[in-house]
Amino acid sequence: MAAKPVLHYFNIGGRATPIRIALFKAFGKDGWEDVQPDNWAEFKPTTPLGSVPMLTLPDGSKHAQTDALLRWAGKKSGLYPEDADAALVVDEIIATSNEVTGKAPQSADAAEKKRLREEYAASGFFVTGMKFAESKIVGPFLCGESLNIGDLALMIPLKMIEDGLFDYVTMDALEPFPKIKKLYESLKTDPLVVSYMAEYGR
Repeated sequence: MAAKPVLHYFNIGGRATPIRIALFKAFGKDGWEDVQPDNWAEFKPTTPLGSVPMLTLPDGSKHAQTDALLRWAGKKSGLYPEDADAALVVDEIIATSNEVTGKAPQSADAAEKKRLREEYAASGFFVTGMKFAESKIVGPFLCGESLNIGDLALMIPLKMIEDGLFDYVTMDALEPFPKIKKLYESLKTDPLVVSYMAEYGR
């Protein structure tokens, strides 16, 4: 039985980063654990759905689904709005962020993948999703002066682009979206995010 919440994920950022930041705010550095599977083939059958992230609570129960874990951590940390209307906006952005990355076209052929991704960034769902997110941002963060888990979810595709991990989608694709660019810059200098990155770096 875990003495504290334990998040299981690989030793990378990706979709676990928003959950980690919320856990860091809720429980501090020492109130939760961030554990990477040593052997994925052996660990996979112990997860509820054969996937990570997975959260093990102090009562020993295991929980799955990235968005569910993010909302739980958001509620624990105060980063998920209590107001139903604000929470609706946050949920929209979490889902949209997932779609922006999930709908990115793939191809085994590098040249074809490049063509598809450039098209995606210029006129595909990337543009649709970013326009939608842009329209929802109050500024500087999604719901105003303080960040929430919607901002952290939107950080996933933005950081992937900046780090060169969203193949063939560059920062130029964000030029039409000044509120998103401002939100991302505000995230990178927010004390919570700065403290988390200094401690964990991913």
